[in-house]
Amino acid sequence: MKKTALKESSNNNDQSETIIPTLRISGIRALLVKEAVSICLERPRLMRKSRCAMEYIRETNLSVKRAITLAFVMANRKPVIYDGELIAGNMTSKRIAANYYPEGGSSQILEDIFCLGSRKTVPIKLSLLEKASLIYTGARHYFESIGWHAFGRPDRILSLWKYVFDAKRFIVTEAAGVSHQIPDYETVVNHGLKKADQTALIAIESGITPTGSPLNENQTAFYRSVRIVIQGIREMARNLAMEALNISNLSSTSAERKNELKIMAEGLARVPYEPARSFQEGLQACWLLHVCLNLEDFEQGISFGRLDQILYPLFRADIDSGKIDHKTAAELIASFQLKACETVPLFSRRLDAYFSGNTVGQGITLGGVDENGNDCTNELSGLFLDAFRQIKTREPNLHVRIHENTPSWFMEKCVEMLQDGCGSPAFFGDPAIINALQKAGMTEKHARNYAVIGCVELGSQGRTYHSSDAALCNLPLCLEMALNQGRSFGSIKREGAKTPAPENMKCFEDVLSAYRKQVRAMTDDVVRVIGWLEKAYAVHRTTPVNSMLTNGTLAQGYDVTWGGGEYDYTSIQIVGLADTGDALYAIKKLVFDKKRMTLPELVCILKNDFKDNEILSTELKRKFSKFGNGDSEVDSMTQLAADAFTDAVKGRRNTRDGKYLSGVYSMTCHTAFGRVTGAMASGRRRGAMLSNGLSPATGADVNGPTAVFRSAASIDNSNFANCVALNIRFDTSFMDGPLGKRLAAGLLSSYLVDQKGMQVQVNVVDVETLMAAKRNPEAYPGLLVRVAGYCAYFNDLEPSAQDEIIQRTAHAK
Repeated sequence: MKKTALKESSNNNDQSETIIPTLRISGIRALLVKEAVSICLERPRLMRKSRCAMEYIRETNLSVKRAITLAFVMANRKPVIYDGELIAGNMTSKRIAANYYPEGGSSQILEDIFCLGSRKTVPIKLSLLEKASLIYTGARHYFESIGWHAFGRPDRILSLWKYVFDAKRFIVTEAAGVSHQIPDYETVVNHGLKKADQTALIAIESGITPTGSPLNENQTAFYRSVRIVIQGIREMARNLAMEALNISNLSSTSAERKNELKIMAEGLARVPYEPARSFQEGLQACWLLHVCLNLEDFEQGISFGRLDQILYPLFRADIDSGKIDHKTAAELIASFQLKACETVPLFSRRLDAYFSGNTVGQGITLGGVDENGNDCTNELSGLFLDAFRQIKTREPNLHVRIHENTPSWFMEKCVEMLQDGCGSPAFFGDPAIINALQKAGMTEKHARNYAVIGCVELGSQGRTYHSSDAALCNLPLCLEMALNQGRSFGSIKREGAKTPAPENMKCFEDVLSAYRKQVRAMTDDVVRVIGWLEKAYAVHRTTPVNSMLTNGTLAQGYDVTWGGGEYDYTSIQIVGLADTGDALYAIKKLVFDKKRMTLPELVCILKNDFKDNEILSTELKRKFSKFGNGDSEVDSMTQLAADAFTDAVKGRRNTRDGKYLSGVYSMTCHTAFGRVTGAMASGRRRGAMLSNGLSPATGADVNGPTAVFRSAASIDNSNFANCVALNIRFDTSFMDGPLGKRLAAGLLSSYLVDQKGMQVQVNVVDVETLMAAKRNPEAYPGLLVRVAGYCAYFNDLEPSAQDEIIQRTAHAK
């Protein structure tokens, strides 16, 4: 494998300096790690209260009504500023809590109402009064939810259960919300919300959009909605500024803290409406808008994007003027990053099987190239890494962009973080990703300005409305149904397409044809169900905050849910790709090449889960080649498995006339889908976990990391414009010392640059530590692991997800 020589850079001032966490940062982190998780019901309470206001009662337009409600929530929330923090803005009314979204999917938590505090993973602390209020809120608002608006018809109600609550073929996540955005924070920092406010005012007063067309009723409502929520945001900032001054006036507040609070209050009186004047104000503006986006939609995948590029001019000016030094800047960033730890998702135990880890994926993207293709890694890129190394928390989700001119100091700093047990960053290859985004319709300049949404999803910052996690699909189940005429093994009901019986499949191409038909039928169902949800969003859950932070909407006067974004996508992902490729390879070899048995005989064995055929299961598992070992023949079968999906998705349009894109990642759906998937020709037994993202089947990669990268690079990633997730685990001995750092840096950069790999994320932890943490979780409260495209505390994972991480191949020297 060719070894890429990363570019040396002299622009690494203070990058070698080890920044020790301040007492402030250490203290905040300690509180957050031990704080119990709760549920905040302030948002639904304020939503109910807003509907009593005359402004709401008199309004007839639904999108304006929603804006009035959102503005009321923002303006009337209780402002909370915690001891020591330098960035203000509470996500909920509690230190660590999940917001309750009546119009989303929060009602599913009622399934656990009698065991919230005793759940094995992520227990939720609520008083009896709060539980009663939770039941009341869930019951009162259920029929206002998007799920009800989309599925609340006799011919659709079963689909709600099949594809949202008890998913087997696929699970639709849009029932909870779209979220998953990377807003235009550059405009917020440099111009403030005043620019959007004035644009909306001029359009309303003139009756003409900025593009010169007369306003219709919906466009007028859109501009009014923007102005209404901006006022709500300004009021929220003012309330926080007043709270900062109130705390500063307390006799118990130290002189040093008084000065910090005064600076904070001055900033909050200005941003995010006015442009930021300092690095701290830039961070503060981004954080407040982040809170508002979470209050508007829901908490999953709302990301910050390229903060090292957006905030660098302010950072550089403050450094050059002596206003701050690198240590102060790192403390500000660490305080900002710790704020991201205050929100969690709200999943019942049933849904936790699909999305385990108690994380929401608030992504920060660092490094990469600029719109002209030049490296733009800078000092701030390194400081974001340094700050995270101080805290080592599950949030935010750090992503780094790698290309042939990435400075060596930056790559080494990234690997040092892995050595230090941070679990971050994840690595993204600019060559492959920019190519895929251009193929999806972006201009080259816009593709070069991509940032990562949530886990691994992609968008051009501030330009893309992207429902990037709309659904996750069980690919191995499509192959199972292809071998059983559209039915799951053991089922008499056909859920897939009707395809020939095994005895009528005379060649391997017949198997492929049936498999492709099942994949297409599944995709048909996914697109239909998502369409129901998209239409409900456009009426009942417009997003004025997201819209004014997405290019294209203010010019046209269209909310993003109506198709106003410059780029519009919906993405669906596959789970179990390697399992499907391995099984296709085994079917071809066992039945059609070697003719050791007929296809009906093999199908009968699979239906019976290898009962009385354990020797065959072992042979298939251990002696038949698997994806992840650099074998071109089995890798080509995995490519065929992937092509069936990308071909089925290609050319589809969402209800906003945006494109459908494909991705390969799984969250923890590979464990949940595995439980409902039968035995496979690869030797996998019924109920076993499926492969994770683009990774080989668990334990199948036996030829070392270079073979894993060779197999992963063989898959045509140009069709996966929503990215892929490749997990690889290195034993601590592999990464030990300077030699381990150089070895890992060389392997990762070679894969991402020379082989044009798309993404890779690394776990560096030994199996003994993981097993000890599972036996005695109290002794490992902050053990970070990479799950899929995100990090989680090991103790927050459900047992099957913990087992999957333990069983991953640990590559050693």
